[in-house]
Amino acid sequence: MPLESKKPKSSFIQSTADWLGINRAMMAVLVVTAGMGLSEEIWRNFLSLYLKDTTGGVLEAVKYMGIFAVLVNLMEGFGYIIGGQVAHRLGARVAMLVSALPMVLGFSILLSAHQPWLIILGALFITNWEPLSVPATFEVVGSEVAQNRRTIAFSVQSIQKRLPKVLGPLIGGFVMMIGYWLNLILAFGLVFITSLVQYRLLNRLKPTADPVKIPFRQLLHDIPPDLRRLLTAEIILRWGDWFVRDFAVLYVVGVLMRSKVEAGVLLAITSLTALVTYIPVGKMVDRAKSPRMFIGLTFALFALFPLNLVLLPHYLPGLGIPVMAALVIVFILNGLREIGEPARKALISGGFPKETRARSIGLYWGLRSFAFCPAPLISYFLWSRIGPEATFLIGGAIGMIGTIWFWTRVKINVIVKS
Repeated sequence: MPLESKKPKSSFIQSTADWLGINRAMMAVLVVTAGMGLSEEIWRNFLSLYLKDTTGGVLEAVKYMGIFAVLVNLMEGFGYIIGGQVAHRLGARVAMLVSALPMVLGFSILLSAHQPWLIILGALFITNWEPLSVPATFEVVGSEVAQNRRTIAFSVQSIQKRLPKVLGPLIGGFVMMIGYWLNLILAFGLVFITSLVQYRLLNRLKPTADPVKIPFRQLLHDIPPDLRRLLTAEIILRWGDWFVRDFAVLYVVGVLMRSKVEAGVLLAITSLTALVTYIPVGKMVDRAKSPRMFIGLTFALFALFPLNLVLLPHYLPGLGIPVMAALVIVFILNGLREIGEPARKALISGGFPKETRARSIGLYWGLRSFAFCPAPLISYFLWSRIGPEATFLIGGAIGMIGTIWFWTRVKINVIVKS
């Protein structure tokens, strides 16, 4: 009797995993996404507050965060390209392990540094884990997951990416009351555990026997026209997004005068909202004729976040809605903007030939990061001269231009090369 009861259970687990697009290789991607992501999220959202306490003022913190964000985008651009090269030549297993190395160095610096520039240097190394791992992630999904399961696989991966964004701010907000050093120690330990687990899971995944050698100029030329237009729309949208992204928590705490714990709760609400949408929307996209509508909604909600952050906390209290309740609405809407992200990733993953997928995706993401690199520094200059509200409104307007570009220029049906 026990043997008979185990069989259906095993079958149920297997069928559920298949329905979600999860196999051994995909499980390794999920482990890396969750483990490394939590290592970063425990402290990342509070970096601006740590800099504020170190430098002694909100505007000084905005300046350092602006410089930090520019350097992040610059390093990400190189990270995506390097990650694509490593995944192409040595395989996804090595590429994901390599992504942990700068995190170890970064945490070592942060644990011993108390000067703003050293803090920024350490943070730069830590945040570069994702660019180094993204091409490998897309390579695994594109080569190891069936085409009709890629969107749901990316939905599951997005859940794993968002879970740290729910838990990280909550853990970080409370641990910050003890000390920033405790955030770092917790994060440091997670890096080692994650690396060991994903190494075991990917032990069967081998690199291409004889990688195709194509120059970057040819890779750039071979980007499909629809993906070129999508890249342009993303660059415009991300310009507006980076006017507010690393400054939102500083604005909530330093300008709207909410507590660090409340800021952590708001960030967790955003991620929890996104989590609820991933699976149902992922299955809807897999069954839809085109992912265009879902991606377009993501563009619109990205553009609305800076506008909502300025307008709703100022106007809703006049209707009897408290500021914190208005902020909850803002961050719920911000979480809904992830509705089309798995579809966009699946589209890009299937848009390049398998022989050059890792390098092409690294080039795509790298070009995107290089293009909006100056945006955070411009945001700082605007903040210091015309204030945060006007800066965020400009960011929202730029995002709307990117959204209009997408809806008018990007004619996506289904792009699948393999």
